[in-house]
Amino acid sequence: MVEMNKTSRLTSAEISNLWNTYMNDSLNICIVTHFLQTVEDPDVKPLLEETINVAQGHLVEIETIFQQEGIPKPVGFPVEKHVKLNAPRLFTDVFYMAYLLHMSKFGMTAHAGGITLACRKDIHHLFHKYVEEAISLNGATREVMKEKGVFIRPPYMDYPKEVEFVTEQKFLTGWFGHKRSLLALETSHLYMTSLNNELGKDVLLGFSQVVKDSEIKKHFIRGTKITSDILYRTHKTLHESDIPASMTWDTCVTDTTVAPYSDQVMLCFVNALCALGVATYGSAISLSIRHDLAALYSKFIMKSGAYAEDGANMLIERSWMEKPPQFIDRDKLIRENKES
Repeated sequence: MVEMNKTSRLTSAEISNLWNTYMNDSLNICIVTHFLQTVEDPDVKPLLEETINVAQGHLVEIETIFQQEGIPKPVGFPVEKHVKLNAPRLFTDVFYMAYLLHMSKFGMTAHAGGITLACRKDIHHLFHKYVEEAISLNGATREVMKEKGVFIRPPYMDYPKEVEFVTEQKFLTGWFGHKRSLLALETSHLYMTSLNNELGKDVLLGFSQVVKDSEIKKHFIRGTKITSDILYRTHKTLHESDIPASMTWDTCVTDTTVAPYSDQVMLCFVNALCALGVATYGSAISLSIRHDLAALYSKFIMKSGAYAEDGANMLIERSWMEKPPQFIDRDKLIRENKES
């Protein structure tokens, strides 16, 4: 347990990062709890157990901080309310590993952001510990996947033989005519986009099979079409530079029609994946030099953002969206005081 530093109040950034971590870990516990109930591979089970133990530790630590600061803890996603432990498995063990790899990468990025925005020493130490836990889980998952032959590596390339400098402006373009081959960095982001959408497509396919709410089912089916389109465009861009696209996990979704999770958890999880997608596309834009790639990622952001907004509206309509910490609305206070 990290010792509290009472020399200063929590900043808005610290509160929001702690709150988001609590909500994400609460949702993650729900998802992984059913994985743990149905896992078959003895090498995968310890990874799932460690994930739950780490996430539960986060909840306890953040609850303690909120309690000492007089901040109400989030409701989150209680397992007993949202997980049907006896439901058949919806995904395979290979998907479980891919999921852990994906979420640990997100954890490293999100917790690193928590470090950079932390002012209090105890909060800095807390997120530093969270980054180390995410790195450890990511490494352990990667090694198990490599041992089982299911780890998908980024494309190999020939080593550079000499140092070169760019001498022509067309290095930046990519709209018409001949396009230069992709840079290693640009390829890395296309590779990550491909892997992320393969996982997202599996999630949406599985959830489409089991969700009960007809409107949400249509939303998930629409999501599979969006991910398929992104995968097509990503693979096409790689193929234009004679770079192989990532392999797929074709057998990750079982044939069950029994939902292991509540409709609320499934919709919240899909919305969380959309938010991650938008963030990664934004990062890719900033690091892709060819103009056509920036345009490609911009389209991905627009599609994913519109889809996420529709999902958020569904959550609000069903009173399923927990409001994040918010600054006081001074205009509202003034209006209410005037009316009284």
